[in-house]
Amino acid sequence: MSAIATLLIETSTPQGSIGLFNEQSHEVTFLSERNHNCDIFGPLEQITAILVPGDIGAIIVGTGPGSYSATRIGIAVAQGLAIAHNCPLIGLPSFLATAPARKLSRCLAIGDARRGDWWWAEIIAGKYSGDPVMGGLEELHAMITNTELGVFSLDEIDPATFARNITRETPSASRLWQCWCALDEQEKSLHASRAVQPVYLKPPHVTKAKPGSPLQRGQ
Repeated sequence: MSAIATLLIETSTPQGSIGLFNEQSHEVTFLSERNHNCDIFGPLEQITAILVPGDIGAIIVGTGPGSYSATRIGIAVAQGLAIAHNCPLIGLPSFLATAPARKLSRCLAIGDARRGDWWWAEIIAGKYSGDPVMGGLEELHAMITNTELGVFSLDEIDPATFARNITRETPSASRLWQCWCALDEQEKSLHASRAVQPVYLKPPHVTKAKPGSPLQRGQ
């Protein structure tokens, strides 16, 4: 591949993918439940083997929400490669790199944010800006019941949770590329100007020390 290409990395779900896109397209997928830190390098080596120095003009990485550890691994790999190739690094929400987001005029992405919370994001014309909305199960249940939008999740949702079918979708490097190509120049500049980090749904859970414990006394 002689033309300047864009490298894309998506690791927010167990099925990760790495792609190289420009005049030609190459994509490699891999499965990894909890070992993205190891399993990502074989596919990455397959993709980068067709490159020569200077071929990568930009790197785009999926930022979740999804597996927090796996998403951070994808971002860390992307950051290292961006430094090595001296090229821009851009983050895009992973739920935009799904089939419904790319095909439907409007749809709703949802997910379990744990500890009793849920998140959702309405996608319009394949685009979304801002942060996912957080709320409780009852609020999301009412929203899903009263909408005709297609609803999907990157998680496997128990069929008994809602009164309608929630499809499970897997984001991919190729759809991440489609998402990027659908943006206008102003939107691309906006995404490129943002710091690349995982989509944070809420602050990390911190367990407080029990009264009188050594941790509380600072020992």
